[in-house]
Amino acid sequence: MPIDEREQDNRTLRTLIITALTETGQTRDTLYAKIGEFYYCAAPKYLYKYYSENPLNMDAIKNHEMWYSAPCNFNDVFDCDVSINEKAIFESFLSADPQGRRIRQGSPMWIKLKSDVHKQIDYLQGTFEETKQTTGISCLSESDSSLLMWAHYANNHKGMCVEYELLQISEQLKFSPIPVIYTDERVSLNSLISEDLRRDTMKFFVESITTKSPEWSYEKEWRIIRDESVCDTRWDKVNKGALLKMIRPTSIILGCRTEWDFEKSVREYCEKEKVTLYKMEKNKEKYQLDKKVLMKFSE
Repeated sequence: MPIDEREQDNRTLRTLIITALTETGQTRDTLYAKIGEFYYCAAPKYLYKYYSENPLNMDAIKNHEMWYSAPCNFNDVFDCDVSINEKAIFESFLSADPQGRRIRQGSPMWIKLKSDVHKQIDYLQGTFEETKQTTGISCLSESDSSLLMWAHYANNHKGMCVEYELLQISEQLKFSPIPVIYTDERVSLNSLISEDLRRDTMKFFVESITTKSPEWSYEKEWRIIRDESVCDTRWDKVNKGALLKMIRPTSIILGCRTEWDFEKSVREYCEKEKVTLYKMEKNKEKYQLDKKVLMKFSE
């Protein structure tokens, strides 16, 4: 399947961000400048967060906070699941012998090398699993009108969808939302031979966090990733996540099945904070949702 312009932009941006996360000094500053330019020129203006009508979600929005969940809580069995190709890694070590020796299968050196590689992989897998338990991820979308997103993440259209300006997330919070890439091929670690193994394995881990099956492409997902050092004391060990600072919403969209009690609480917040409020309506001719303005404030 050919890659469209938007998907190519997302791939370019993801590469820039992942590289910036593992660089330092002037190189990192230059990359972040390019990322900022990309957000300004080519990325979608807004990202959206779908919520159920749970009062805790409304409290988080009122406090300008957002929940970051550990990947182990996600509903996709492949989500953030690290694929390590032990056979390819072992063969890369076999072919990299500095003395150019042929290592016979079953020889003492062959057995030792295979054992050493297996131990390294076990260590890496343990590290990745631990990281999945302590990394906070918040998932947003480019779309505010997905029927499936409204059904799955906003409690069958009874909840809401909150709009945030992408450039403001980056500028105010210094977060770099990363677009998810959809592909049939899983990200796989095939070699441990590297000048900087820590950097390259970190790149690999972030790639695996931001790669999903095309079956999920309707989500048009972007992710904000916060590591353990950022979450720090705010990490909830029981629920495996953290409630962290977020910017003020640009607007809130109520679902077409929102009940009055919840709508009333959202209306009160929007009126107080001068946040534009919409409500979705079912289109009379097509299978689509249309936004109706309930409150709008001059900018």
